[in-house]
Amino acid sequence: MGLLAGAIWSTYFGPGFFASIFYIMTLIVYYRSKDEALWLVFFFVLSDGFIGFFNKYEAVISVIPGLPPIEVGHFYVILTVIKAYRGKSDNVPFYETMLKIMAIYILFLVAQSYTMGLSMEINVQFRIVKHILPLLLFYSIPRLFDNEQHYRDLFLLLVPFAFIALGAQVFTLMTGAAPSQLLGLQRDLWFLKTAEAGKTYRGFYSTTAVLLSCFGALYYGAVKTNEINKPLMFSVVAADYLSAFISATRGWVLCFTFVVIMYLIFVLKLGARSVGGIVVTSAIAMVILSSIPVVNKQFTNAYERVLTLEALAGGDVSAGGTLTRLHKHGPKVMKRWAESPLTGWGFSNVFLKEANFHVGNQTILMHSGVLGAFILALFFGVFNLQIVQRSMSLPHSNPVKSALLVIPIFFMGWFIIHSTSGQQFAFYSEPGGAMAQAAFFSFAALVYKNAVLGDTPISQPA
Repeated sequence: MGLLAGAIWSTYFGPGFFASIFYIMTLIVYYRSKDEALWLVFFFVLSDGFIGFFNKYEAVISVIPGLPPIEVGHFYVILTVIKAYRGKSDNVPFYETMLKIMAIYILFLVAQSYTMGLSMEINVQFRIVKHILPLLLFYSIPRLFDNEQHYRDLFLLLVPFAFIALGAQVFTLMTGAAPSQLLGLQRDLWFLKTAEAGKTYRGFYSTTAVLLSCFGALYYGAVKTNEINKPLMFSVVAADYLSAFISATRGWVLCFTFVVIMYLIFVLKLGARSVGGIVVTSAIAMVILSSIPVVNKQFTNAYERVLTLEALAGGDVSAGGTLTRLHKHGPKVMKRWAESPLTGWGFSNVFLKEANFHVGNQTILMHSGVLGAFILALFFGVFNLQIVQRSMSLPHSNPVKSALLVIPIFFMGWFIIHSTSGQQFAFYSEPGGAMAQAAFFSFAALVYKNAVLGDTPISQPA
C-alpha cells in the first residue's frame, strides 16, 4: 500500500517528471529483489487499475522522444525475462511444447502482416511490439515462481484488493464519484456518465484483480490444510461475486455463478445442509447491503439487466436492445475474417483497425484464422484435460485432489467472460491481462508437477 501511495502521488500530484523517476526506481529495486510475489502484485495493480487510479496509459514512463509513453508493466515484463534467463531455473510447465508452437505461430502472424499491409510508421511497429511483449511472461513467470509458496504469497497479497474493489463500488454508488475523484482528480469516467444519464451503473474496479483473487481463494478454500483461513477465502469469493453483480456485467455474473455452482457440487461436494448455510449467509449479506437505498436500487437494476438474457434465449439477439455484440459487432468482424479465413489478418492494418474487444472469439478468428483458433483450442483442451486426469489419478487422501478441479472449472468461467463480455485470450495481450494469465497457467503447471512427483503441495511457512 505504501508503494501504491507513492505511485499515486508521483503520477497525479507531483511534478511531471517525478512519475518516471519513481517508476524507474521501483523497477531497479524489483530487479534486485527476490520477493517476486510482492512486485508482481504491485505492477499488476498499476496495469489493472485501482479505485479509479491507473487507467490506461497513466502509469507510464516516457523514454523515446516522438513515441507514446510506455506502460510501466512493459518494463516489468522485460526485467522478468532477464531475471528468469539469468536465474537459469529448470522449472518449465508441462505444456511447454504447446507454448513453443504458439510462439512460432505468432512469428508467422507478424511476418504475414507485412504481406497483407502493415504501416511502416515507427509508432505502428512499436504498437505491434507492445502487443506481443507481455506474452513473454509465459516464459518468465514459471521460472521465477518456482515453488508453491511464491504463488501462495501472490494470492494472499491480492486478498485486500477484493474487498477494496467492492468497497469502491459501494462508495461510488453512494457518492456518485470514484474514490480517485474524491481526492481532486476530476476525470471523466464513462460508467459515471452512464449512471448520470439515468441508465444502469456499470462501474467495475480492478476487474482482473477480482478475477485472480477469486481463483486463488477458491483453490486454497478447497485444499485440505489447516494453514489457510477458509472463512477468509470464502469471504473473498463473496466480495468478488458482489463486485461483479453490482456492475451489472452479465458475462461476469454468468462466470461467477457458473464457477460457484460447479465448485460447490464437484469440488467441495457439499450436502444440502451446507449449501443451505451458504445461501442463508449470502442472503444476509445481500440484505445488509440492500439496506443502503442506492445500493438496493443498483441490485434491482443489475438483476433486471441479467434477466435480459431470457430474451436472448428466446431468439432476440439484441437481448431487448441491450446487447449489440451479436447483431452489430460480431457480423462486422466475421465479414473481415471471411476475406482471410485460414490464417486471418495477423497484425496487419486491417486487424489494428477492425479488432473488437467486445467479441473475443470472432476477433481471434479475424486475427489468426481457423488455424490460430485451432491452436488455441488445442492448448486449452490439452491443459484442462491433463489437469482433470491428474486429479482423478490421485488418492482421496491427497490434499489437492479436489482443489485441482478448481483450475478447469475456473478456466471455463473465464472463457464465459471471454465469449460474452470482452476478449480475454489471444495471440497478444496487455501487461495486466498477461500477468493474470501467466500466473494462472504457471500456478496450475506447478501444482500439477508437484502432484506428479508426489511432493507435498502446501509449502510450510519460512
